[in-house]
Amino acid sequence: MKHKLSVLKLNTDGYIEPQMIKPHVLDAYAFAFLLEGEILAEVSGQNILVSAGQLLMVPPEKKIIVKHFDRCLGYQGYFQADALKDHSYAVLREDQPIQKSFWFEDAVFMGALFKRMEQAFEDRDSRFLQSAFDLILTQLKPNDNKSLVSERFLQMVFEKDQAPLSVADYAEKLQVTPNYLNKTVKNHTHRTAIDWIEIARLNIAKRYLKDPTVPIIDVAIRCGLDDQSYFSRFFKKITGMTPTQYRNGK
Repeated sequence: MKHKLSVLKLNTDGYIEPQMIKPHVLDAYAFAFLLEGEILAEVSGQNILVSAGQLLMVPPEKKIIVKHFDRCLGYQGYFQADALKDHSYAVLREDQPIQKSFWFEDAVFMGALFKRMEQAFEDRDSRFLQSAFDLILTQLKPNDNKSLVSERFLQMVFEKDQAPLSVADYAEKLQVTPNYLNKTVKNHTHRTAIDWIEIARLNIAKRYLKDPTVPIIDVAIRCGLDDQSYFSRFFKKITGMTPTQYRNGK
């Protein structure tokens, strides 16, 4: 291994057959951060799906097998603990992969940070890379059941082409109570489960309202709201405009 700190672009055009990527084991911490696409990797027998906005960090000496690799854009690389300014982080004592989701502004910041890190790697600016890795490691925490519930909830809420459900529905899927789900998500994201569901609905609504061929009732249904009147009130409460006004650019 020539370098102790490495950051490279991850960019695939279309689907790569899993057989083209050989299983590998590193004597360093491996990572991948995705801006777009998805990766399904098996890490020492554990299947992990990494989607846009997510960072996966794998401890040393773990066998990594890529099972699926589709339309990916992001960054990948590795680092050795003894190359860091501080290698006392709790996550560096974990024996299992660490996965972290970054949402909205945080994801944009992480993308910009990794872009700068890639340039620093090309420039051999190890001082900046050390500081950047320290910053990233402060964002990561050892896995626990509560954080896993929160991560899984967010993955389901923002699942592509799926209408958001109610808190009770998600709680049932996760086998927890609605109250526990709300408190757990609030503790880990500073927003309640209801807040995230409304954000997901609003994002879906704005996307489909830009398409004049989609009737507003169909937009409401795709947001998980069958009542068009309720959908209109929901949309206006958040944006200050009715769906029709938003569509017309008023």
